[in-house]
Amino acid sequence: MKNIKYFFNIFVAILTVYSATSQNISGKATYKIQISKDFTMINKEKLKAIPTAYVDEIKKSMTALDQRIKLNIKYIENNLSFNQKEAIYKSISGLDNDGYNGLKEIMIMTGSYGLYYFNKNTNKKLRQIDAYGQLFLISSKLNARKWTLTQESKTIRGYLCYKATSTLVTKNSVGTFYKPVIAWYAPKLPVPYGPKGYGGLPGLILQLTEGDFTFYVSKLTLNPKKQVVIKKPTKGKKVSEGEFLAIGLQSTSHFGKFNH
Repeated sequence: MKNIKYFFNIFVAILTVYSATSQNISGKATYKIQISKDFTMINKEKLKAIPTAYVDEIKKSMTALDQRIKLNIKYIENNLSFNQKEAIYKSISGLDNDGYNGLKEIMIMTGSYGLYYFNKNTNKKLRQIDAYGQLFLISSKLNARKWTLTQESKTIRGYLCYKATSTLVTKNSVGTFYKPVIAWYAPKLPVPYGPKGYGGLPGLILQLTEGDFTFYVSKLTLNPKKQVVIKKPTKGKKVSEGEFLAIGLQSTSHFGKFNH
């Protein structure tokens, strides 16, 4: 009888530790980026709207950009530091090589330029980025994105992950564009964060595909001895996503000339 009580107490203690750990999870996730084999910046439909005199020059420029992206995307790494309340996502490589083979433009394209801050308790998300000649602090809701949760699953880095899908809608002076988004999140890592500002799911996103780019965790450190401290960004012109979009449309309106 004493033995049964002893093992029962041990079992309860293990459950208590597990519960405390899962509720106070913190850590760091490093994401690398893969690009699809079919990726290309050349859009045949868009080229039809461009005056013939510019087509060859634009094709040459886009082909060169394709090559730079495919060669250099492997050098970009982003780090997500998180605790139960907050998280911050930013680049940890490439920042010292902004001019190297156009690495900066690749970082911008993949969302690796600037940083994202999440706050679970306030349901807030901030993006700090230098764009259009000034520093911005763009605010939105952490759970604003609409996800479709599925029962499809797979194991990533030893964690059972479930598939969630969404659509990224972007607008510029040329038009409105849609990209499919697929996220694989781990319920056993109960924090609503992920790469490139994505979040709001019932678990850490370990892999995310946005169009031609796939962000995947290459390194994961949980509950390190040193406390994970998140510093909320405060510098920059405070705007909403809608206001930032309007600024971007106004600043790039001249790119739409080819459509007329």
